[in-house]
Amino acid sequence: MIEQLSETYPDLTKSQKKLATYVTENIDRVLLFNSHDLARQAGVSEATVSRFVRRLGFASYLEFKRNLIRSTLDSYSTTRRLARYSDRVDKKESIYQEVFASDIENIRQIPTENPDQIFEKVVKRLCVARRIYVLGLRSSFALAYHLSFNLHFFLKNVIRVEPGVGDLPEQFVEAGPDDVLVAISFKRYTRETITISEKIKRLGLGIIGIVDNRLSPLAASADFLLTAGTRIPSYFESYTAAMSLINGLIAAVVLHKEPEAIPALEKLEKVFEQFQTFYPV
Repeated sequence: MIEQLSETYPDLTKSQKKLATYVTENIDRVLLFNSHDLARQAGVSEATVSRFVRRLGFASYLEFKRNLIRSTLDSYSTTRRLARYSDRVDKKESIYQEVFASDIENIRQIPTENPDQIFEKVVKRLCVARRIYVLGLRSSFALAYHLSFNLHFFLKNVIRVEPGVGDLPEQFVEAGPDDVLVAISFKRYTRETITISEKIKRLGLGIIGIVDNRLSPLAASADFLLTAGTRIPSYFESYTAAMSLINGLIAAVVLHKEPEAIPALEKLEKVFEQFQTFYPV
């Protein structure tokens, strides 16, 4: 269902996109709603719900809901965990415990949302790339820095994209089909990240998107999407799960590139020692 929504999302109307986002983020609740309830909770009209359902290829809301239930049964344990989280919120546990619980749940979802075969394809694409460009702006900058910083220890083809005053074309002057761009963007999606990804796609680069859900604006240009939940009971998004996902990527690339990685890291350690980079303990 999520894949179907992702494919359809760019062609939906504004109100239908609002509805699609609500459905994606509240599947456990939608399972209990009739069309009137869904329209009211999502802040759209019942007519929008009807058109949305037909746009997805279902003859009625009942057929849509049955399909959603069928899809959800495959990950029932996930729904059960969500129900337990709701119980904790209802009991008004301390806010920091709620935040910790949300972060833990977001991390637990990573293997479910990112099947092994997709993750392995992303790792292999990174390992064979001539150059790896990494892009993350605003709140995603720290994630992009962490990824590029750690890959650069043993790969010399990693370039962190840093948009400046008119110098973006120069950073991609050598880019081509053998290269890959890792674009990182979470709600609220930074417009420039989406725009740069769309332009780079036209140069023939492979695009790997690291996002919060498959309805992200990056989905339209990405060849591969990796997702990590960011929702916690606060006004801001949490990137704990995203950092965990990126750590998994780094570890997997190191294992795939072990013959090159070990000599590179040993050489780096000698330079650290020569410059006395780290405080002795």
